Amino acid sequence: MNLNVVLAIFRKDLITSVKNKNLLIILLTPVFLSLLFNSAISLTDNTVVPVAVYDEGYSDDFIGYLSSRSNYDVTIADSVVKSEELLYNQKVAAIMLVPEGFSADIKSGLTPSLNIIVNPYEAKSVIFLQTYKDIIMDFAGQRYPVNITLNMLSGNLQSRFNIPVWIMFTVIFVGMMVLPNTLTTEKEKKTLEAILVSPASEKDVIYGKSLFGLFLTILISLVIIIINKGFVGNFLSVTVFIILGSAVFTGLGLLIASYADNYSSASLFSTVCMAPMILLALLTDLSREIGYISHLVPSTYVFYGIKNAMLNNSGISDLYPEIGALLIFNILVYVLTFRVLKKKRYS
Repeated sequence: MNLNVVLAIFRKDLITSVKNKNLLIILLTPVFLSLLFNSAISLTDNTVVPVAVYDEGYSDDFIGYLSSRSNYDVTIADSVVKSEELLYNQKVAAIMLVPEGFSADIKSGLTPSLNIIVNPYEAKSVIFLQTYKDIIMDFAGQRYPVNITLNMLSGNLQSRFNIPVWIMFTVIFVGMMVLPNTLTTEKEKKTLEAILVSPASEKDVIYGKSLFGLFLTILISLVIIIINKGFVGNFLSVTVFIILGSAVFTGLGLLIASYADNYSSASLFSTVCMAPMILLALLTDLSREIGYISHLVPSTYVFYGIKNAMLNNSGISDLYPEIGALLIFNILVYVLTFRVLKKKRYS
């Protein structure tokens, strides 16, 4: 390996990325999504849910009680059809069809029916579904059979739980979206051929671009950690998984770019591969079958390694299986990448 050549390739890619506005937008995407997600979490605490209510008669006290709730914006509908129109037109997140004598039946100790219709694809409907039972119980003067103390995590703590997700996303995104761009662009412009006829070898090209991918991944990951106040847990272990994860996904991106003839085909294939990589890592606990499959992709080891290091303070000695798996993935990916790039050179 020629270190001077590797560093020259790194500097060239770095300068190109700074000048390329589209590439800068791609790089900032994980940071932007992290900020947007955290803002959405904080906004849900003060969300007012629009609700339409149709009262068939004699439940004014219940309607008044609903209207007094600070988290509900109640609209009184004059018919069932009107209330349904409000829901279908997305004017409200839910409708409550109150039967005649609803309030009187509750006061008499009876169990009246209450028809509720929600749009499951509306975000505010989710908030309504989390609150409406408690509100009805409060109106009826009923209490749970146990005393529940519910303590909510602060916004800062909630964001820390999401940091491993955003770092994993960054590792995958940089490796499989940015790196193919650098290699396929050079193939299209014929500059890769010029590099390879110089003293630079295929390994120098791979190492130089891998160094560039590692630099970008660490930089963006640090930005995400700083924004979310995520300097928690075992930071040495977090760094190890960022490096190993960056290496394997950079290798995958370069492998895809080595096969592809242009950036469009490389980008398409990278996008198709990214979705299962992300979903399998996040859904591994959903079922035993998904858990088995998820261990076939490196993103699972990156995600759980960072998660355990940050949230459980796990050291390197506690994470040998994940580290070992990522090392194996790295060896396989780079052996394939070297062979493919060399074969393409002489084909």
